[in-house]
Amino acid sequence: MVKIVIVQDRKKYMKEVYKYVQDVADGKIEPKPAVRTIVFTPETFSAVFSPERVRLMLTLRKWGGNIYQLAKVLGRPYEAVHRDITYLEGFGFIKIKSVGRNRLPSLAGPIRIPAFA
Repeated sequence: MVKIVIVQDRKKYMKEVYKYVQDVADGKIEPKPAVRTIVFTPETFSAVFSPERVRLMLTLRKWGGNIYQLAKVLGRPYEAVHRDITYLEGFGFIKIKSVGRNRLPSLAGPIRIPAFA
């Protein structure tokens, strides 16, 4: 699972994280279970999750085909879909399985956005 945190001020958020780590290290509090967390500002969130990338990820929820077929379903050029998949794979949102010559994209796991929960 990937947890996405959207913050207005990254420096303030990092100070809060540092205080949490210090409190755990000092034995003041128990540590929370580890979860892979990616921190975005509203600007970086909107850049990463463009409407095209969100459509791609929504389609991948029920997908079993290759990238070429995915591009056809989305009505987008193969190169653009491949570029978006590679980009999102770098964040850990998508994984690619190679079967022969086919590259089969899928979601890497659930994505949680507590700001909207």
